Amino acid sequence: MLFSSPVFFVFFAVYFIIHLVTPARWRLYLITVGSTIFYAWWKPEYVWLPYLLMAIAYFGVLWMMNAKLERSRKHRAGIVIALLFVPLVVFKYTNFIYNDVLGALTGGGKVLDLTLPLGVSFVTFTLTAYIVDVYRDKFSSQTRPQTVLAYVLFFPHLIAGPILRPNELIPQLEHPKSRKSLLPVAAIAVFTVGLVKKLVFADTIAGFVDSVYAHAGAATAPEALLAMYGFSVQIYCDFSGYTDMAIGLAMLLGIRLPNNFAQPYCADSIVDFWRRWHKTLSFWLRDYLYIPLGGNREGKVYEIRNVMITMTLGGLWHGASWTFVVWGILHGAALSSVHAARKLLRWSWLDKIPRWVGVLATFHFVSLMWVFFRAPGLGQATDVLRAAVVGSWSDAPQFFNAHLFEILLIALFFAFHRYDDHRRVRIAVARQRPEIVWPLLLAQWALAITVSQGSSAKFIYFDF
Repeated sequence: MLFSSPVFFVFFAVYFIIHLVTPARWRLYLITVGSTIFYAWWKPEYVWLPYLLMAIAYFGVLWMMNAKLERSRKHRAGIVIALLFVPLVVFKYTNFIYNDVLGALTGGGKVLDLTLPLGVSFVTFTLTAYIVDVYRDKFSSQTRPQTVLAYVLFFPHLIAGPILRPNELIPQLEHPKSRKSLLPVAAIAVFTVGLVKKLVFADTIAGFVDSVYAHAGAATAPEALLAMYGFSVQIYCDFSGYTDMAIGLAMLLGIRLPNNFAQPYCADSIVDFWRRWHKTLSFWLRDYLYIPLGGNREGKVYEIRNVMITMTLGGLWHGASWTFVVWGILHGAALSSVHAARKLLRWSWLDKIPRWVGVLATFHFVSLMWVFFRAPGLGQATDVLRAAVVGSWSDAPQFFNAHLFEILLIALFFAFHRYDDHRRVRIAVARQRPEIVWPLLLAQWALAITVSQGSSAKFIYFDF
């Protein structure tokens, strides 16, 4: 059930009406029932999975906290987390390990013919944060099971995040806001921004990008370059559009979710980029993987090792493919290089370089890396990169005329990217009169529906 689909609007309208008339003490159960319907709409046969993962985490935490010795407690925490990751490994990585890693020994092929369950990666990471934060005494182990279940299932973030820490959502579920404190117009405005990003920008550009990657070996230079820059815009508008819609929906229900993006293409270094892009994943990898590995506490060599392990596993988290492994390794190498330059060279000579140069260099590095992220295989990735450098320009005038709309959308995106901020949206809504705000919102909805012709493609991160 896509946030941008007509069936979801019907679902949410019914859910919202029931939410308004349901006493606060019963809303946890409403979240559980409504979110179960939302998840089961995709494949009813997989509806048991979030419940199983929640049970592993909840009862595992109780078992962990009953240990008398710190050593036993740590050992039990490791066992619970390992059990929690079993479904993710089985569904997502079994065929990759058997075919791509051990293919020379096994002969390749598929071991399991199973569809990847929606949101399994996000649910696993969310519950890992719950287990670890309880272990570190950052959150109480006395949380009621129905609250933990609602924390996992809350449908605005269930499928593709944001990846929430327990302290970011559970207190809000236990102490819901009064209806008087809600900001419905601001919530609808934030949702509308996400809807326009998804339907007008991401889905429109996706058609061209998909066609180039489907025939990567025959791509010309203009096609490869437009596909490369186009996918940079597509994946941002697709994923941040989902996040905007999730945040807007949650606001209507009295819940504040953290923003996942902070104008990432305005970053002036790759370190800055990862502080702005998919922030809840970046900080999750930092707090639950990089720092436990040792972080930067044991010297430069170990710091580089820990960065490389973190980013490689972060790449593999996105998908069971060598393209994601390469993407993670190259980002890890870039991060390690920046950290090394800052410490060894003390970065002083780089302070004289204008910021826009760093922004431009960072964006182009990220866009080149997106080629590995998007390509179905390493061969297609190298085909697109090769075409961008040495491909033919013979049909450039005809090409630009044929794809003027996509080029215009990309240019429009970059003109407004620096202003993409929920705070600006909320302030603008608060300062303008309703007779101005509502026509503007309706105009954006009309534009989105007209461009999309009433249909919507699946969100990219639903595959992860």
